Amino acid sequence: MFFLEKKAVVNLVERKDRVLELVGFDHEKQTYYPATSMWLKLGQLRVAQQLVEPLDGERQPMLSTSLHGVAHLDGQQLSIIGIPQHATHTLQVSFEAREVSTADRLGLRALEDELGNSLSDVALGTARLGFNSADEETAEPDQWWLVCHIPPACLQVLAKAISEGQLGAVELGLAMRHLYTAEDPAANPAPQPQLYLRPNESEDTIEWPNIATGYVTHLRIDFATASLRGSAASGDQTAAANLVADAVSSLGPTLLNLRLTVRWIGILIALLLFLEVLEQMRIR
Repeated sequence: MFFLEKKAVVNLVERKDRVLELVGFDHEKQTYYPATSMWLKLGQLRVAQQLVEPLDGERQPMLSTSLHGVAHLDGQQLSIIGIPQHATHTLQVSFEAREVSTADRLGLRALEDELGNSLSDVALGTARLGFNSADEETAEPDQWWLVCHIPPACLQVLAKAISEGQLGAVELGLAMRHLYTAEDPAANPAPQPQLYLRPNESEDTIEWPNIATGYVTHLRIDFATASLRGSAASGDQTAAANLVADAVSSLGPTLLNLRLTVRWIGILIALLLFLEVLEQMRIR
């Protein structure tokens, strides 16, 4: 089986239009086209901090903040060309801080021209996507990973929302080089085609496929809202009960004061009526 996998890599041909053709032993061809975009939904994000080497040798080590979590493909599946058994629906994702440069903006424009994408997206960051094969010596399983660099201000907003428990849904859009689909973009493809990485022919093995590189073109962040209705709808019955208990407790003193006020008003009205009756009796 491993021999067949390696032969599949050997028989991968790239055309001038960057379309790949996988030639099987029966001489049948499977065609793969450059994918124009990739969409993911993020979850389980957490904040991590570590000391890193300073850029200037005379400075002290710096405290670097990064985010880590899981990225879910939006209705798609990712695998390696010719190796379907490594397919996945999730990736390990991490975010680090780096400013977007002019080279990044020009690079995205060149990539979209190369992909024949008519959209003029703005580079919001950079991205690298890859696969690490399982290592029996260290007992490490197969791992699909995605590393994104986004502006420090954006990273700080995400980290603050995570720390305060206010982070809702996060959606990520990418434009990548060396990412493929079996769907011809000119033939009305499926809205969510399967995605593939290109095997590494130079190593003659599928253990380390080519890394896809590209840019972040879309980053949508929804912030969670704290409300009684939201707590009940999310199934957090304990939180909802606590909110109701707090509301009732705060109403207790108010209701007591209102009851005392009503009692004194009643006594005052009765006294005024009694005085009026005495006045009428005196007149008669």
